[in-house]
Amino acid sequence: MLIRRCSASDASRDGNLARLGAYSARMAAGDYDAVYEYFAPDFVSHTTERVSPGAVGTDIRPQEHKFWAMAKTAFPDMEFRVDLLLEIDDLVVSHWTLTGTHTGGAYYDVAPSGERVTINGTAILRLRDGLVVEHWGGPHCMHGIGLARTVGPGPHGAALTDPGPRAGAR
Repeated sequence: MLIRRCSASDASRDGNLARLGAYSARMAAGDYDAVYEYFAPDFVSHTTERVSPGAVGTDIRPQEHKFWAMAKTAFPDMEFRVDLLLEIDDLVVSHWTLTGTHTGGAYYDVAPSGERVTINGTAILRLRDGLVVEHWGGPHCMHGIGLARTVGPGPHGAALTDPGPRAGAR
């Protein structure tokens, strides 16, 4: 599903969607060096402190490369799809799903379980001149949705075991 708000910069937004589609296809095909073509050298991810604290303040494009390589190793039959795209001006919101059987290497520090895993996430990307310059989103962590069912609730266990009242769907 694609939802788009029209403005005077329709041509650049169409380019942003095409570039993100090409990037996702290359990464899913194993061309992890594509990150250096599609993400600006000054790319900032607001998840770095949570996911890779040692990389804060550095060029974090290698962390994106590492995530895809690790996911493909951990889930050799990995499938990645974009379920929803929302676009407003220079922002693109992508809701994505990664599925695979955890038969390869470790995913972060979670050993292979042999179980089928589904990890959903949402990425908010800001583009400038056709390059991704800023990112918010997740989960990009070992306790992603699906793996929590395999290895336990992780550091946010109380939230999973006692969800309390729900303010709305995520």
